[in-house]
Amino acid sequence: METAIEIVSVDHQLVIRLNQAWSKRATVCSPAKADVSEAFDPTRADYPERLVPFFHHPAFQALSEELKSSVLTWGWIGYNLRTVTAEELVVNPALSVIANQYLGPDDWHFREAMQQALIDEHYHTLMHLRAVERTRAERKLGAMLDLPPSVTYLRLKALQQELSEPWQQDMAAITFAVVAEISVNAFLDLLADDQSIQPQNRLVAELHNRDEYAHSKVLAEVAKVMYANMQPEQRAFFTRTLSQALSAFVAQDYSMWEAILSQLGVEQARQIIDETRESNRNATIMRDYSGLHRLAEDLGIGAQIDFDFRPTLKSEAAA
Repeated sequence: METAIEIVSVDHQLVIRLNQAWSKRATVCSPAKADVSEAFDPTRADYPERLVPFFHHPAFQALSEELKSSVLTWGWIGYNLRTVTAEELVVNPALSVIANQYLGPDDWHFREAMQQALIDEHYHTLMHLRAVERTRAERKLGAMLDLPPSVTYLRLKALQQELSEPWQQDMAAITFAVVAEISVNAFLDLLADDQSIQPQNRLVAELHNRDEYAHSKVLAEVAKVMYANMQPEQRAFFTRTLSQALSAFVAQDYSMWEAILSQLGVEQARQIIDETRESNRNATIMRDYSGLHRLAEDLGIGAQIDFDFRPTLKSEAAA
């Protein structure tokens, strides 16, 4: 059996310092920081207008202010529900597999980091579920709309269904989780810094974002250790699926918005979505891929990644 390769760029001390600071920096360890009971302001939007890709479309602007506000509210709810799906069905299972199958007995600090991250992520699920219920109560909403899963999640499930080996299915989830955790801060920054939305909604994103800044640093180092512990077949598969995960995360996805418009009774829903998709044909999701670019270079697989990092490094394109 081939021995593990040596990744000289692993920053052990960074992981140790972040682990030691966890009890002070993590949202779950300081419940007072997670108090998002700021007063509800019915005049403020629940979700940023600039993150709605068709907000300035003439047909959308012609709608009543009440209906436009409802679209923003359901956009916020949909964002939270998709976050819960990502945490519970992608990130958490992947982090567990990394900790229990790809980190050895001498990788204690990295296993500790994964366990801390898992606790954080479970708490994020609770935060986002509470955000949904709080919004439904404050806006006096009735039945939930039927909102589809993200195209990213659907691509992961489709990929896993094509794979026959359980370890390949696990590795696919790991690559999607790595991309998610190392690139999500740019989008959370937009929500956390937007003073136009409900203060309590902005605070949810801010608290989540603080934890994710640490996660992105930790997971980059853990991925290096994990990669070093893999066998050649696993490394090759990791490289291929990392390319697929990157492509999935920049894919345009209007399915949630189309569902919201249609179920709220917007007659021109299809036209609005089709024309927005056409005008944003070359747009990408707001994420920062610089950390993933560095990771690929550190692992020595940059040339093997089938993905053009240039237009996706801190992209300002449509959400």
